[in-house]
Amino acid sequence: MMTNVRIEALRKAMTDNKIDVYYLNTSDYHMSEYVPLHFKTIEYFSGFTGSLATLLVDQEKAYIFVDGRYHGQADKQCLENGVTVVKLGTAGALNPLEFIKENYAGKIIGLDGKRTSVSFGKKMKELGLKIRSKDIYSDLIENRIPLVSDKLFKLDDEYTGKTRKEKLNDLIYCLDGRTHLVNNLESIAYLLNLRGNDIVYTPVFLAYLVVYQNDVYFFIDLERLSSDILDELYADGIIIKPYKEYYSFLKTIRGETVILDENKVNFESYLSLTNRKNKFVHTISPVEEMKSIKNDVEIKNSIQAHIYDGVAMVRFLKWLDESDKEELNEYLVSEKLKEFRLGYKAFDLSFNSIVAVNANAAMMHYGPTAENNSPLTKDGIILVDSGGQYKEGTTDITRTIALGETSAEFKKHFTLVLKSMFNLSELKFMKGLVGKDIDILARKDIWEIGIDYRCGTGHGVGHVLSVHEGPPNIRYMHTEAGTELVPLKKGNIVSDEPGIYLEGKYGIRSENMLLVVEDELNEYGQFMKFKTLTMCPFDLRLIDKEYLDKKTIEALNNYHKEVYENLAPYLNEDEKEYLKKVTRAI
Repeated sequence: MMTNVRIEALRKAMTDNKIDVYYLNTSDYHMSEYVPLHFKTIEYFSGFTGSLATLLVDQEKAYIFVDGRYHGQADKQCLENGVTVVKLGTAGALNPLEFIKENYAGKIIGLDGKRTSVSFGKKMKELGLKIRSKDIYSDLIENRIPLVSDKLFKLDDEYTGKTRKEKLNDLIYCLDGRTHLVNNLESIAYLLNLRGNDIVYTPVFLAYLVVYQNDVYFFIDLERLSSDILDELYADGIIIKPYKEYYSFLKTIRGETVILDENKVNFESYLSLTNRKNKFVHTISPVEEMKSIKNDVEIKNSIQAHIYDGVAMVRFLKWLDESDKEELNEYLVSEKLKEFRLGYKAFDLSFNSIVAVNANAAMMHYGPTAENNSPLTKDGIILVDSGGQYKEGTTDITRTIALGETSAEFKKHFTLVLKSMFNLSELKFMKGLVGKDIDILARKDIWEIGIDYRCGTGHGVGHVLSVHEGPPNIRYMHTEAGTELVPLKKGNIVSDEPGIYLEGKYGIRSENMLLVVEDELNEYGQFMKFKTLTMCPFDLRLIDKEYLDKKTIEALNNYHKEVYENLAPYLNEDEKEYLKKVTRAI
């Protein structure tokens, strides 16, 4: 069945249910960014494989809304399927809510309330839009991938630094007798010190948590819990109920003050609680801050995880440099990198590796497959954005690597991106600054040549959880959740990844992970700074020193010295010699 035929089937279901427009997003029942394969419904109807999009279908047209990371990718995947691409961030482009208001006022808009956030559902109601919460798409999907039902596994205290009971007690103290719904899967996994494999590369599991009158209700199917995990949960006073009973349980909550994170809880949960004399406090969940501020044990483990990752990366870089490029393609390179990680210390990747040659690298979230990939060349570059899941932590790293000769323009742009990354990582700043305050440091040298990149500079990273974690967010652009206005705090781990992306030519990104730490305290207040966690060399062959200042050269040399000192003890003699050469001072 071709994609346009699938959309026609959706239109027929819309007619049968008296729905004029149908809204689909890339989320699941838990407002996840990365979702189980079962929820890849936008891909089914439009062909788009990216992690974030909105699909609107009326009886005549279909529109897909994508941000700057996916403009080129959406054109390639959707236009041939009769889906119009709306490129968010470009002149005149309306976001989905604005588009619906302008084009579909008075129409019946269908959506799946279990896959729509409270925030979005409430905004639609406030605009007077007529919405109907109904899943009309599931019965149309052929050979749908089932949900995972594997057993969960424990993350022991030696990796988490806090017991399950300690975390739950901290949360209950914050709630002060109020009820709290936890839909977010990373938050549930964090609180319970459990992990699963329901989402590819993100070790979480489908579940709900309700903290109600000091009782903790855990909604998950019993067969997913081993006997020892069950015993521990019962010992910690956790009440376990079947996953499917969550919504009926919500209807028993009456007259409570309920804390809701509007961007992390689904609209169906909100509808189940309204009209029952409940009061709502709409705020970011306390769990978001709890898990974003890494404790001393998590920090120690994260440092080790990045050393392990650096060892795998150096072995990969050595292999790539010594390989016959004409025998390789992007997919083979990504599989080899996966082999280096999983063959060493990682138990999984942290996301699908981006391995992109030359013009493909201009698509920020390009991913090769066995069927669709480009061969390596004897000149130009390859961009590799990848990461691993270790019991010690989660990693994310990007390196832009020379395959051969590159142009003077490319070297200039590469050098400015590298300088921009160090501009941020070397920053000393006052406590209380937010991500929006410091984003200019990573962009100013790129802006000076009339270029910008259509994404944030830095995102938070979870601890053996999602590679994207709020609230840390370094970007000047406004987000719906407003996380760019949340202060950076001691213990946050954030990425630092400026770039230049020239469609049809090339893409460049340099990315390290940074830990927020305290610096000096004096009469002006508490100063903060970053500690770089990522341990991997940058490609010196791509640097044009004309565009570097003395401070950046010193920072680069000091970083490479630290990389060598940290990784050399884990390498054999040949690997050490290679690392010594590629981390030489310039």
